[in-house]
Amino acid sequence: MEFERHIIKTAEEVATTFRAMAVCGPRQVGKTWLLKRLAAKLGGYETVSLDDEAFLVQARNDPKLFLDLHPAPLVIDEIQSAPELFGALKMRLDASDARGQYLMTGSQQFKMMKGAKESLAGRVGILRLAGLSKAEIEGRPLSAPFLPSLDVNRFGNAGGWDVHTVYEAVVKGGYPECHAVPNINVRRYFSSYIETYIERDIREMVDVANIAQFQTFMRVCAARTGQLLNYADLARDAAISIPTARTWLSMLETSGVVYILHPYYGNLIKRAVKTPKLYFTDTGLCSHLLGITTAKAAIDSPLSGALLETYVVMEIMKSHWYSGSDAKFWFFRDAEKHEIDLLIEDGGRLYPVEIKRASSVKAKDINRNMDVFRKATPGINAIGAVVLVSTSLGALDANTALIPIGAL
Repeated sequence: MEFERHIIKTAEEVATTFRAMAVCGPRQVGKTWLLKRLAAKLGGYETVSLDDEAFLVQARNDPKLFLDLHPAPLVIDEIQSAPELFGALKMRLDASDARGQYLMTGSQQFKMMKGAKESLAGRVGILRLAGLSKAEIEGRPLSAPFLPSLDVNRFGNAGGWDVHTVYEAVVKGGYPECHAVPNINVRRYFSSYIETYIERDIREMVDVANIAQFQTFMRVCAARTGQLLNYADLARDAAISIPTARTWLSMLETSGVVYILHPYYGNLIKRAVKTPKLYFTDTGLCSHLLGITTAKAAIDSPLSGALLETYVVMEIMKSHWYSGSDAKFWFFRDAEKHEIDLLIEDGGRLYPVEIKRASSVKAKDINRNMDVFRKATPGINAIGAVVLVSTSLGALDANTALIPIGAL
């Protein structure tokens, strides 16, 4: 089964606007498929993967010759493996004003983005790809990126998404293979994925001598999805040093396995916390690392709320990434523990989003946090939302929409 990726339209726009385009994201989320599909649509592209040792050696040892042998238009898969190419690419791009000369993918996004931004600034458009979104899995067409609204017509049909359905989606996650193959053994898939990921990406970034210990670290991180990031706790529970915990978490972030959400603070919010939050980019992988294999197990887990929050945060982000939105994402928490789970900064406005496992909420419980946030951000806050496990759209009050997870 094949899924239509919403980002394809954005990718085509970027490829025909910039001289080069780079798509970053974890392994096996469909980066290569996306660029092959785009290349076929635009026409004339050769595809070279630097996972192929022969191509990799050539690209590293003589990047100019590599580009001579594989002239534009060219798709280069896993370009971060040969950072030597970026300087040679700059010279080629400066020699021609043609759009979409090189389409590139990278599984180590910061490494790739660093090379692209330093050498190809102004010449390359960068897109972020994660797993399938809920809308893509359901076969719905691309719609506007998620923003809280009291207009129910902005959202999808929420029918049928009860708590069990929600957590089935949480446990399965969004990796395309988990949805494309009927009756796939999801546990076996994720076990193989982790093994491949460590062998290809982690070993390439740093020499991890104890693979079992790194897998333990991944499980420790999974147990903290949706929580404030504390390196001392990570190090203690994984039995490693704090510097090692920092290095290893950076690798998980670099390869797109986790996302670090930073807090919103400024001169007006003097008592806001400055500690970021940790999220897994895929709740299927996160659930696997936690040993959670069924919706019932996820519902009964002490991490039930954190997994749900992770799922919703990533769904909202995907809706923006795939539609080409340039929105920024934050969260808010002050010293008195008033917290907004997600802030969407778009058009100079801040849209607060609270995420609840409950099927209903009381206005006083939500407004306590919303009021503190709005007082701290006068003039720039907008309509807010509570995303919850419900089956109907509604409104908490004139400033806060109630949006079921099924409507995302």
